This record gives sequence, structure tokens and C-alpha cells, in this order.
Amino acid sequence: MEQAWQDYVAQQEIVVAMRFSYFGSSGWKSDFSKDMALLFEPARLALRLVLAQSLPLRSLAAQTDQNFHLMILCSEAMPVWAHDSLAEICAKLLPTGKYSIVPRKVGVAHAHLGRFLRHRYGQGRVIQTILDDDDAFSNDLIAQIRVELAALPAPTDADDLRFVSFARGYGLDMSGKDSEDYALYHHRYPFINLGLTMVSDAGGKNLFSIRHRKTPLQSVHTVVRNLPMFVRSVHEVNDSRVEVTERWKPVADWRNAPDIVARFPFLPRL
Repeated sequence: MEQAWQDYVAQQEIVVAMRFSYFGSSGWKSDFSKDMALLFEPARLALRLVLAQSLPLRSLAAQTDQNFHLMILCSEAMPVWAHDSLAEICAKLLPTGKYSIVPRKVGVAHAHLGRFLRHRYGQGRVIQTILDDDDAFSNDLIAQIRVELAALPAPTDADDLRFVSFARGYGLDMSGKDSEDYALYHHRYPFINLGLTMVSDAGGKNLFSIRHRKTPLQSVHTVVRNLPMFVRSVHEVNDSRVEVTERWKPVADWRNAPDIVARFPFLPRL
């Protein structure tokens, strides 16, 4: 069983689940998420597209392990120009077949993700992680997911979940600033959606359906606390409640910091 698990972890395509201005029940708590007019306001959408291109999509294009598939959940009601722009920037940065843009009606995000997983993988086991449309991964995150999962014991049945939480990352404060004034901070929170990976049956629970701070603690899991593995952004149109706090420690001269240059090569170009 352990060898089969090792082989599965090494070979399985990893699903990266992203929500792009999806109107429905998805766990977001901002005012934008509750008002379609605010969510689809042209200036807001234009900024979200710039963020998506600059951060998550470039971070996926930079992955040392390219065995992943990006699933982007968006709204059928989103303006056509925004749909077209989203498709254009995905095609610019990722190969055909590496991503799926999935427009859906108002509903529940976890149900849409579940249908996508069942359609793509049947009833088999899946590896899934979350990347929001304004955040980013280090260029070795997909590879490190496999390292950490391989060190966990093999699941015993379809309901036996596995979790990896990469607890360290960076917080990028872009709110009300010109690009030369962006500030970067050390950011450490275990079991937030960003940096969380889950192994489950495609027909069972998914990352949009669990309580991400509680469910992993009820299953076999590991928390990785060494290298920063992600970037969480702060700006005027955040969909989640995030702000710089005294727990966030500034990174001096961050555009020239060795870890940023080596593992987040897209960041210094912002």
C-alpha cells in the first residue's frame, strides 16, 4: 500500500482551485461577494484581471513541477469582456490543456468544484490545493506538495483524508500605494486556505466544503513551517478579510532578497 501511495503522489495531477469573481456561496465575506453590481463593477474587474495575471498565473507558469491543472470558477453573469480577458491572459501564460475556465450560475462553490473533480477524475482520489486570484505560490510549491504528502502514511479508504498546510508565506501590501512603495511582510498562519493541500476522493469532500481551520486537525496532517511558500496580497478590493497586523514583520529591500529572487521571480517585476 505504501509503494502505491508513493507512486500516486509522484504521478497524480494536482488540481489548483481558483475563484475569479464568482457570485454565490464560496466562503468570501467582503461586501463585493454579496452584491453583484459591486462584484462586476468594471474598474474592480479590471484590477482583478491585472492581479490574476501578475500574481497567481505567473506563479503557476514558473512552477518547477508542471503536473497540475488550474480550475477557475467564475460567474456566468460576469461581463463578456471580463470573460474574454480572463481567457486571454490564461492563454498567454499557460499552455492549452493546463487550465479550465468554468463559468457557473449562482450556487455553492464547493458543489461546482465537486462536479468538476468527478467529471475529470471519476471516483478516484484527487490532490487539490487553493490559489485565489490575487495570491501566488513559490515556484516550488507544487513540487513540495509531493514531498510532504509522500512522507504521510497512505490513506486506508475513500473517507481517509490527508492534509498539508504550508504555514509560512509573505504578505504583500499594495493598498493605496504606487508599485515602488509596495511593502512585503513575513506572514505565518497555519491552515488558512492559501498553502493548504488536501487529498480526498473526487466524490467526497473538497477544499471549498471543509472548515479549513478545523477539518485538517481531525485527519492525518502535517504543518510545514520552514520556507515561505506563498504570497498573500492586500489591496482595495480584497474578497477576504485580510489586513497588515503587528504580527507581520517587514522584509527589508525585498525586491533584492535572495529568497524572493530565487523562488518568487515574478515579484520584483511588480
